[in-house]
Amino acid sequence: MRGLAGATISFVVIVSGYVASSFTHSHRTLLVSTSHTRHRSVVDDGDAVHQLDIDIDGTDSTGGMGPEMGRRGGSIHPNLRPLSDRRSMLISTSAMALALTLSSASIAAEPFEELSLGDAKWNDAADAVSQSSSIPLSARIVPPSFATYLARFLLHFDEGAGKWWQRQADSFSLLASNEARKRESKSFSSYASSIQKGLYSYVAGENESNISSYSKVRRQYSSLFTSLVEKYGNKEGAVRDIGLLFAMLPAVYQPTEQLLKLDEGIMNRTGSNKGSKLDNFTPNFQEDFTLLLPNKYQIQYNDIENSYTITPKINLFEIAINEEPGVTAISTTFGPLSSKPLSRERTLSLDIYALLGISGGFGCALTHTLVIPLDVVKTRMQTNPGEYNGVLNGAATIAREEGIGALLLGFQATLVGYLWYGISVYPSYAFFKRFIASSLMSPAFAVAHANDVALVAGALASVIASLGLTPLEACRIRAVAQPEVYRDAGLLGTSKIIASENDQLGWKALYAGLPSLMIRQVIFGSVKFLAFERASDAIFSLYPELRDATVTALGVSLVAGGISGALSSVVSQPADSVLTYVAKRSGGNLGFFDGFNEMVREEGVGSLFNGLGSRCVWAGCIIAGQFLLYDIFRAAFGIAGEDLNQVLEIVLPDK
Repeated sequence: MRGLAGATISFVVIVSGYVASSFTHSHRTLLVSTSHTRHRSVVDDGDAVHQLDIDIDGTDSTGGMGPEMGRRGGSIHPNLRPLSDRRSMLISTSAMALALTLSSASIAAEPFEELSLGDAKWNDAADAVSQSSSIPLSARIVPPSFATYLARFLLHFDEGAGKWWQRQADSFSLLASNEARKRESKSFSSYASSIQKGLYSYVAGENESNISSYSKVRRQYSSLFTSLVEKYGNKEGAVRDIGLLFAMLPAVYQPTEQLLKLDEGIMNRTGSNKGSKLDNFTPNFQEDFTLLLPNKYQIQYNDIENSYTITPKINLFEIAINEEPGVTAISTTFGPLSSKPLSRERTLSLDIYALLGISGGFGCALTHTLVIPLDVVKTRMQTNPGEYNGVLNGAATIAREEGIGALLLGFQATLVGYLWYGISVYPSYAFFKRFIASSLMSPAFAVAHANDVALVAGALASVIASLGLTPLEACRIRAVAQPEVYRDAGLLGTSKIIASENDQLGWKALYAGLPSLMIRQVIFGSVKFLAFERASDAIFSLYPELRDATVTALGVSLVAGGISGALSSVVSQPADSVLTYVAKRSGGNLGFFDGFNEMVREEGVGSLFNGLGSRCVWAGCIIAGQFLLYDIFRAAFGIAGEDLNQVLEIVLPDK
């Protein structure tokens, strides 16, 4: 499956490089012309693409052609310089390098090994067995201290649990020490919760039939005691720790008969655990979750109560805490115990990717369809500078002179274009984010560079989305700028006309705006997803109760989407301004970096952020709408939030 995925990505990236490099080479000296007054010609000198505004993902660029280019329509520009091969070479080489990297990566994600004590299974969170709400986490039937000490015992003596914990520790090795300790504590807390829930299901019995009977609960603990001795009793020091473990139970639940049969010599043996060789707790006992009770602690039988206690006496404290916003936990002598079991992201199947695509497609198509009139006015203002006095005047003039239907020009291209954009960009982001982290990086590197992974995934997703959106945007712009020619032709007819304008280019003429579009979108798209996720996390951390209701959770999506759109606009604004400047330059022979230097020199650094305020508002509204609708459809399809997670469930065999 990973080989297939790698091959698929390789193919997509190679095609991307081919398309970008091949059409730029063909366009070095060609001017596509038309005799109509409303349409502005397209010039591509390979480095400066003179194209009308292509508004992707809410960006409000003004990369239209200047009026001087309309006067040149219908001729081959005599002064165009040949494009340097550097960019074509870079695109092709990068595509091939990435393709080879992806196709060769085949690192398989290892599952949680099965415990020797029972079966550890990753089950979908939606299908996970939930305990009765009438039984609190701190129920005496499974004391929190018993659960956390058993969790430590298994990390030390169970090979599968030990390997899993070592991988967890390794994955945090590149983080700052404080952050690494925090994440280890959280992992242990959730892992202990999975053990506690498994113990409760085992001890309580089917339908919790045992909880009203001391003898039935004690019988289950006796079976657990026997299983632990059978599986781990041959390991040095394990029997002593098993005895200490069961001495933490209330007297009515202790398997006293089995404890009395233990050999005193075996009970006094210390283990190989570094904590057991010392007489006192080590300073890092609450940080190193593989440490067990020090050597001086033993169990002592009480004839009067017919039960065992730990000597010297130990304070088994259990204090309710907030492990993180919205998640309660219990702090014990042996570590935290979360209210939530260990979880991880599930592997997404093709049907889930399809549903993500449908959700994104509907979200983007609906959002952009609602603003078609604004797009029509904005495009006309770019193709006919000075003709309208603002957006409202432009809308009124177009409706009065051409009819109200003119405000919906390019409807087909907009609907299909943004349907494609949503279908491609959202599942692509989900795929690349998981694939890069699990197959191209070590766990430690992926954890330490989670933000970088999100940025790269967003950029790759934007590349794929741009490949399909570019020709559709070219058709939309023609339909809006020159309705008398393209209104009746429809989407397919318009695309055929553009492709037939020059025999040398053919269909590549539809991709005249790809270089500038892709630069904008790689910057904008890479920031968009990361900003949305971090903004959502920040809001939920401040107000965790917003997760509890669908309406409030969707409200967070709306606000985080607005923040994401605005921040993405700020980050991508300089590049967008330079591309607009380059696209409007007479002669069309200015490269991106040369254009940047010239723009700053002539107009100052502030010119890089012209129009930033209106662009932030526009993009914020568009992206907020996209993420809101995306999450609404995801919730309707049952693929939102916890639906895409798995939880660790431990099943202990009943003897």
